Amino acid sequence: MPISLGEALAYNYFAGYLNLVLSSVADRISSSKYGQSTTNKKLFILIPANGEMSGKLQDVDKSIRQVGTLAPLMIDRAGFKRKYPNNVYGSVHNEKEVTFVADMPANLLTLRDMTEDFELTGFTEQDKLHEVQKYAAFLKKILERQSHLAGTYEIVVYNGDAAMMDAVQHFL
Repeated sequence: MPISLGEALAYNYFAGYLNLVLSSVADRISSSKYGQSTTNKKLFILIPANGEMSGKLQDVDKSIRQVGTLAPLMIDRAGFKRKYPNNVYGSVHNEKEVTFVADMPANLLTLRDMTEDFELTGFTEQDKLHEVQKYAAFLKKILERQSHLAGTYEIVVYNGDAAMMDAVQHFL
């Protein structure tokens, strides 16, 4: 049985990004100026359950602010040198400033765009919500099969903008 659209997007995110950057995240955090304030040296993969995301995490949750970036990873892909930076965010947790590295899978926006172009795609809001669930579940399945990447990430599915930092703080 072929995989669904959400599952295909999750595989794309894994193959084109996570598989390239996850193995170096902990070392790049440790060797950065954020190494001391980042106790959980993982990449937080933030997935909004409704499939809607803002361009910046600080627009989603006002308690978060971007404090910098890790040294970018340079990788040859399809004959081009590509730069893979990771953003570092800060927030107050238990009255203490903490930093963490996070990413929101931009390819989820494809599902939103498909609902907005319903006349062409026939893709409904309900379809989008269903595919986001499949995306998150399949991404987890993919990553669990990669034993060499164990401990390098946390998948955080959150409901609503206000709940994002609450979900992340659970792991800090």
